[in-house]
Amino acid sequence: MLGPMERAPLLLAFAWIVALVATLGSLYYSEVRLFLPCELCWYQRIFMYPQAVILGLALWRQDFGVWPYSLALSLIGGSLSTLHLLEQKFPNLFTLACKPPVPCSVEYIPQFPIPLQALIAFALIALSMALLAREARVVR
Repeated sequence: MLGPMERAPLLLAFAWIVALVATLGSLYYSEVRLFLPCELCWYQRIFMYPQAVILGLALWRQDFGVWPYSLALSLIGGSLSTLHLLEQKFPNLFTLACKPPVPCSVEYIPQFPIPLQALIAFALIALSMALLAREARVVR
């Protein structure tokens, strides 16, 4: 069984990998597949992209005190992802500020919507940070 000193770096590494994959995935969708991001997509990116850098630096420095910053970014980003999913499923229910050329109700991948992918990433990072918070208290 792993102790707090072994679990904390693993949680941080997992969160960083999730953030990195989510960041690279969104770049793939927009730069390779040429999916135009809507306004809510941009806001979600604002809360995901910095985490790839922040969590990577924290992992490199073994700075377990990063958890409140990443958790806050993930909770806000996850809320935006939830709002985006609702907009896609119930487009007439919301009057969001999404403007052309890409309204927020556009679904590029109906089988596995991009906002759902982002929500899963934000949730995994938030869970990792909540667990890291507990481990960080023990490590100190």
